[in-house]
Formats: sequence, C-alpha cells, structure tokens
Amino acid sequence: MSRILLTGGSGFVGGHTARGLLDDGHEVFAILRPGAGTSDLDPRAQVLVHDGATEQLHDLVRQASPDAAVHIASKFVAAHAPGDIDGLVESNLRFGLQLLDALARAGVERLVSFGTAWQHYETEAYRPVSLYAATKQAFEDLAAYYADAHGLKFTSLKLSDTYGPNDRRGKLVSALIRAMSDGQALSLSPGAQVLNPVHIDDVVEAVRIALARDSSGAFAVRGAEEITLRELVERLEHLARRPVPVEWGARPYRDREVMTPWRGAPLPGWSPKVGLDAGLGALLREAGHAA
Repeated sequence: MSRILLTGGSGFVGGHTARGLLDDGHEVFAILRPGAGTSDLDPRAQVLVHDGATEQLHDLVRQASPDAAVHIASKFVAAHAPGDIDGLVESNLRFGLQLLDALARAGVERLVSFGTAWQHYETEAYRPVSLYAATKQAFEDLAAYYADAHGLKFTSLKLSDTYGPNDRRGKLVSALIRAMSDGQALSLSPGAQVLNPVHIDDVVEAVRIALARDSSGAFAVRGAEEITLRELVERLEHLARRPVPVEWGARPYRDREVMTPWRGAPLPGWSPKVGLDAGLGALLREAGHAA
C-alpha cells in the first residue's frame, strides 16, 4: 500500500477521505495548521503540524516521504468581503504553491486536488462564480506548471454540492434535516436553482480512482441526479413523512446565483453509486426520522 500525504483532514471531505484511504490499507499523513481540530480525523492518521513556513513544509513532505498527495484544504467564501482576501490568498494560493513546490522537490509523482463547479458559471469553459472559484482556477494553473516542468501527475476533481453523515459544515442538506428536527424555519431563496448533490462516499471513491491515474486532467464529480431546491425539500418530506419548515423567497437569489449546474466531463472509470434517495434516507434515519 501507499503513503498518502493529505491536507484538509480536519474537515468533512478530508476526514472521510482519510478514513477511506486508511481502510484501504494506506498510510495517511495529515498536514494540519496549529490548533486545527481533529474530531473529524481518523486517529490512525499521522498528524504533521505546519507552522506556515515554506521551508518547514518541505521538511514535513520529506519526513512523510509520500507516494502521492491529496490536497483538500481550502477556504470557501461564497461572496467575499475585503477582509476575506488575505485568507483566500493564504489558504488557496500561498499554501497550495508551497505544497506544489515541496511535492515536486521531493519527487512525488501524483497529486489529487479539489476544484469547484463554480469555476464554470453558466456552464462556460472558465467563468468563475466568485473570487473563491477564481483562486481554485489559479491553483490549477500553478499545478499545470509543475505538471509540465516536473512531471507531476495532477488530477483536479471539481465538486458542487456534497453531503453525507457527520457533516457539521451547515451545508444545505444537513441544514434542512436539522430544521425538520428542531422545527425552526429556514429562510430560503425562491428555490428554482438546480442542484446536483453528490454523496461523500462517491467523492472518496473518486479520489481512489484519481490516485491511480497516470496522466493529468480536470474532471467533474457529479451526483446521480439533478434536482431543484424546491424538489429537494419535497423529496426529504416524502422520505421522512414530515414537513421541512422553510420560508420560500425570504432570501433573494445571491448575485451570480448558479441556476444550472456544470456538466463537465466525468472522471474516467468513475460514476456515482449512492442514489439520492438512499443517501438522504440514511441521513434521515440517523437523525431519527423514518425513511
């Protein structure tokens, strides 16, 4: 089995990815910031604390001596304020560039990273929805240099809406189920936007497949079904046989709202296995609702 360097292991996607790779028998070395929480990180992972210095990250990569890396750490801001700029640059560009250089100099041959469907507003080849999405594209451009100059095999997996168990991010699906449980109404947009939720188990499987690739590329990791926000609420209500308290139209659509999901080329050899009803049903049962 392989030695895998992982960033973002303290988060939802990273925690599930670490657990999946460990279950496969890989050694996982998780790079975390000082003070980062580890409640979502499998204790079998070996933690390496990065103090922010470029040279120290090079030392950590050499210490781990990985066969491949999975880069998930990222700062997400839907609509940035001036105070968000430094954090976006630090997390999504500076740290990413430090990592790319450390991997290249250590001779690591494979990197899997996560982009976003928001790099493709109105399904265009490149039109970022937000500054966050633009930083994701900028990282891909930096990685393209290292792929060309150093032979790094770089795969970008572009996600839209992810969901699954133990999600504490306050994302849509978990927020709707929480509203169903506590009875507090959620303020939502009119609800016509089309979503494409993908279950976290399918995301982890995409990482497994991407780690085995011998070439670079960027691919969509999409769920099995497209559904409007209104239809998603109706689906949850049908599965749970109880209402979800929402206030439709209490929030306007945000500027540059994504009304139609990007339908990019899928990762070769991968397809979603967890159907929407199965994924939602498992979460509803976990929350104590019949499904």
